[in-house]
Amino acid sequence: MLNFFHRRVGTAIAALMCAIFLVGCQNMGGGDVDPRLTSGEDAKFFSKSGLQACAAGAIAGALACAVSNSGNKAACMAIAAVAGCGVGAGANYLLDSRRAKYANNEQRIDSFIQDVQSDNNKLQTRIQNINVVLRENQQTLQQLQRQVSTKQVDQRKAKQELDRIKANKAYLEKELADINARVDGYQEIIEKERAVGADTRRLQAELAQLSRTRDTLKRALDSAYSLSSVIKVEG
Repeated sequence: MLNFFHRRVGTAIAALMCAIFLVGCQNMGGGDVDPRLTSGEDAKFFSKSGLQACAAGAIAGALACAVSNSGNKAACMAIAAVAGCGVGAGANYLLDSRRAKYANNEQRIDSFIQDVQSDNNKLQTRIQNINVVLRENQQTLQQLQRQVSTKQVDQRKAKQELDRIKANKAYLEKELADINARVDGYQEIIEKERAVGADTRRLQAELAQLSRTRDTLKRALDSAYSLSSVIKVEG
């Protein structure tokens, strides 16, 4: 059993270290993304940079357990490896840590419910914060469409505006994909908990709320950027 925990924790740490390096590589390219989309705690939470910070802390915590005098180092490491990371660190690892911490099904499910509720609140705040940028981008696209249709467009300036808006769109679509993965991770946890006899009805209801909030974000993105692929400018 001890070897099993060490293997799982070793895999978790390796995956988290890979996430750190991958994030570093992905962020090197940069992009003309509106800084209002990338700043603030809500932006960090729903982005790879948030997972990067979480992974760094998780690795430190797991290593601390390894050299500690804990009576059950394996369980300590399993908990530390995903502490504070939430489902973003991987559903299996999160589930292992909670089962090591809570032997009682009800307490464990309650802890997941708190996670989902927290994610939902953060996502609602995120949507409120990015709506200003979405409205501005939508208005700019509508203006560009009118200028192109009347052939009264500054091609160079229009190209710059369109590139900036497309960078915002790509950034937020990637964020939406990360949120989708988070929702899928919670659903995986629900299915695994249900398989061992836990009552997951309340957790499923909270996840449905998070899914609806996610869908609100998707509709907002679709509406704001619907013209981004049809406007053609030279430059």
